[in-house]
This record gives sequence, structure tokens and C-alpha cells, in this order.
Amino acid sequence: MLLKIISGAALLVTCSACAAPLPGHDLDMAWIDVQSQAGHRLLAQRMDGAKVNDARYFQVSPGEHELQMRLTYDRGGSTTGDSQRRCRVNITYADYQAGQRYSIRALAKGWTVRAWLYSSDGQRLIESKPIRCGSQY
Repeated sequence: MLLKIISGAALLVTCSACAAPLPGHDLDMAWIDVQSQAGHRLLAQRMDGAKVNDARYFQVSPGEHELQMRLTYDRGGSTTGDSQRRCRVNITYADYQAGQRYSIRALAKGWTVRAWLYSSDGQRLIESKPIRCGSQY
């Protein structure tokens, strides 16, 4: 019984960030949505080397920034029993503009993983640096 209570509390704490409303967009900053697709979990990790507080987005000053995300997805067909693959995705972009919204999207299929930064009008701005995958990510 105690284990069920502890497990339930841990789940509640883990999911509380997911349910929290997003803060307002500071128009002196650029906003970057981290968008996951079905079967994939793309989460913000670090901005310019510093850990972020909320894995759903980045809010950055104008100029150049390096953003790091963690992508977890089911690659399927695994005979080892662990079909989850974890990857570190880094995107560096030199021209974030104040007040603008951007999005990062990743695509993973089997062993192939790619990610892109898009402008608010859907224009692909840049592709991520080479993506590293493994159990440590």
C-alpha cells in the first residue's frame, strides 16, 4: 500500500510540470516551442550550457544561442528488450529575434534522427548539428 502511495506521489510530481500553464511570452525575448510528435518525447534540456526550468519551451534573448534537447522514441524491432532510444539534439542559431516565435521539431525513424528549427510562418531555418544517441542521453 505504501509503495502505491509513493508511486502515485512521484507520478503526480512528474506530471505537474506538464499540466502547469505556460508563462506569458516576454516580447523582448524570442520564444521557442519544443514540439513532440506521436511516439516521440522531445524535451528542452539546456540553453547555452545552463539547465532550463521547463522542458516545454525556451525563451531567449535576441542573438545567438545553443539549445539542447533530449529526444526519446520507440525505434521498434528491438530484440534486446529496450526499444526506447535516447538522443541529444543540439541546435545553434545566430539570429533569434525579440518578439518572434520559433519551433523545434524532430523526426526519428529506426536509427535515423533529424531535427529542425522553424520560424513562426513555418519556414525551415536550420537543421540540428549531428545528433548523438545512446543510453547516457
